[in-house]
Amino acid sequence: MFFNIPFFSFANSFDYHDFAAKFDISEVLESKPQGTPPREENEFKRPVFGSEYILGKNSYLIAKIKSAIARSLSNDLLWQAPQITDSNYYLMKVGMGTFCFLDIYLDDENSLNYRNGISYRVRYRWHSRSALFRYLLGSENPADFPHRCEYQLKIYTQAWKDSFNNCLETRFEYRNESFPFKADNSCPPPPWPFEEYIKPAITGVFGQHNVMTTHEYARHLQANLQIGGKIGLKPSLIIVTTRRRVHLGLKNEFGMISAQKGFGSAVNADQVILTTLDSSEIYHPSDFLNTYIQSRMALSCNSLTPRLRKRLKKQLKPVARFTEAEFELERNIESAISYLLEQSRNEAETERLKKTKQFFLNDVRTISEVIAKELSSLGLKVGSAEKSKYQQAWEALYLSAQ
Repeated sequence: MFFNIPFFSFANSFDYHDFAAKFDISEVLESKPQGTPPREENEFKRPVFGSEYILGKNSYLIAKIKSAIARSLSNDLLWQAPQITDSNYYLMKVGMGTFCFLDIYLDDENSLNYRNGISYRVRYRWHSRSALFRYLLGSENPADFPHRCEYQLKIYTQAWKDSFNNCLETRFEYRNESFPFKADNSCPPPPWPFEEYIKPAITGVFGQHNVMTTHEYARHLQANLQIGGKIGLKPSLIIVTTRRRVHLGLKNEFGMISAQKGFGSAVNADQVILTTLDSSEIYHPSDFLNTYIQSRMALSCNSLTPRLRKRLKKQLKPVARFTEAEFELERNIESAISYLLEQSRNEAETERLKKTKQFFLNDVRTISEVIAKELSSLGLKVGSAEKSKYQQAWEALYLSAQ
């Protein structure tokens, strides 16, 4: 919709609010949603402070985290879930490494989501930060395209306590492994352009599909916040996150159940605990999205020169940065346990499942303590979480300017 406007006039007149849209709560709730239904997400999170030099060493940090976990796994007395699964935790090769996320957070003009513990974002994933910025500055090389795009809604209803919180999480993923595209392998290919894929997260409609995240967002607004009518959303801030990731596997009954019921993939059946160290940069959406559109307009005019790329790159200055370590019970495991609890009609089985889930969560906390100790040994300071990623970024962008 933007590509017929001459580049130079467009660059001067474009407003990132053009990515804004409205949806009608009643209309959205009348539709049959598609995507990943709400599930409980449990996570421990710890802010990390210290040397930017150390925090920028991806391979070094992954190696130190991996080594610390490996040492801890040799102590059987630390772990509880293996007592029930009759198997031991191990470091997974799948998923280990560094990734880059671009999160485009949505909110209304009165910061409705920030004020009510709601995180609603359009998330893209790249293999590296450099690939993300090459794409942003006009690269048409498929190697620089994102390899994941999804909408994520997280609703927090309680305060963080001892670095722990849980939320209701809902997703709509552009993957053939996920519904609704799983039914016929109809997922559109990358790069999922921003000007086409941000608004469906707001309006709740993508082609013939009704977006699950918008539906659950509307349901929460109406049922829990007593909000009706039309709601307007726009990009409120943008976070670019470099994620270092190490996952723990454990042979268990729940991963395959999750795959069989459509909650997850059999490939990740053993994946139980997700360990990540995230370094995030906060950007104002106007700076980020204007740069993207200007590079596309220059491409359409055959005028995207190295000099212009350099000038556009200078526009991209993060407002603030922060780092945090996150430790999460794999969603497929949690989903399977929740499903079995709903189906259970046996008191003993119900108690076994509840005990198993608590053992898993206790092990997630143990991992968080192991990694916090290792990061502290590197001269970094590890704190206790009090806010979601969106709340931290919102306050850094908007409150610091006051």
